[in-house]
Amino acid sequence: MSPTGSNPLDPAARDPPHQEHTMTTVAVVTTDTVTDTTAVTVDVTDYRATIEAGALVVDIRSRAQRERQGVLAGAVAVEARPVVELLDPRSPAPLAAVEEGRQVVLVSDDGLDAELFALELRSRGVRGVRAVDGGHEALRVAGALGLLSDAEHLLRERSAISAH
Repeated sequence: MSPTGSNPLDPAARDPPHQEHTMTTVAVVTTDTVTDTTAVTVDVTDYRATIEAGALVVDIRSRAQRERQGVLAGAVAVEARPVVELLDPRSPAPLAAVEEGRQVVLVSDDGLDAELFALELRSRGVRGVRAVDGGHEALRVAGALGLLSDAEHLLRERSAISAH
């Protein structure tokens, strides 16, 4: 909770009602008792390597944001509110493609919300969670939005993702 008593993970609590907040995030998820010492954010220049390492990309922008800004081809689209439960492999109903040790890349608009979700997952013991510094906008500016559609591991996993 923030000093004002509002929940900082609730976008409505941070932003005035007339503004829509968006972001993009990258997260690496593993569960372990070892303290996570990796950086919370990943630079867009490292996005390709993260995908090539087998990361599952999760777009946490709102439906309205995805409609306005375009979908992130190959990403699993999940609204931001349930993302913590869906990405914790120990939760009662995680995404089918989430498993311990699996890298997960969260994508939101500007990266700020993703960083908060990464920190929340780390506080639950999920290791290596990271957010893309600058989010979807940074990926767009860098010309990195299409990298995901070429990822070989996603072609193999479509059945696991669609089974959820």
